[in-house]
Amino acid sequence: MKLGIILTPGNRSKAYLQKIIRKKIKLEQIFFMNDNFNKEFSLEAINQSKKNGFDISKSVKNILIEKKLKFVEFPFNDINHPELINAVKNSKIDYFIFAGGGILKQQILSSKAKFVHFHPGIVPEYKGSTCFYYSIINENNCGVTAFVMNEGIDTGDIIHQRIFQKPNHIFIDDVYDPHIRSETMIDILEKKILVDKKFKKQNTKTENTFFIIHPVLKHLAILSCIKDK
Repeated sequence: MKLGIILTPGNRSKAYLQKIIRKKIKLEQIFFMNDNFNKEFSLEAINQSKKNGFDISKSVKNILIEKKLKFVEFPFNDINHPELINAVKNSKIDYFIFAGGGILKQQILSSKAKFVHFHPGIVPEYKGSTCFYYSIINENNCGVTAFVMNEGIDTGDIIHQRIFQKPNHIFIDDVYDPHIRSETMIDILEKKILVDKKFKKQNTKTENTFFIIHPVLKHLAILSCIKDK
């Protein structure tokens, strides 16, 4: 099985890449969509990310260069860009780990490669946006679903699911979200679940789609994480 990854400058990519390197997992192809997005983080957030196995203060490009990894860089962050689609079709990769860049459209999905997404919610019960906040409120924990992407929103065949305790800190977007996604990624790669291909269809009878959470509900979810600290 040939494995590739499509990176962006974001924290999810930082967590994926650093944990793949630490676990010495081989990547046959690395595509980096670099729109030069940059964000500053507090020392507390950086320290929390380090406790979770990655460093959000390090840029994706610097990590790639430091570790002397071969990569192809694109000056945009658009998963459906014609240049990226052409590169994917010529790559001969079986599975690409998807780290962001939009919703995949038919043209890129029609390539021979499959795309693996790590969604912060147990599907089909938690589909859509900011599901980890809703799950923290409703379940007092959060799950991640790895699935093969298709044209729907979080509707692909399920590869693997895992439940995580809610965090005991406030950095849910910047640290907790990329952490639980990356840990699930390491699970399926170390257990060779992609090689076995024992995926399962979703049960659409129980599906539920969420939208970007209201700031008040988001605040309540964060408070529930730190109230017992």
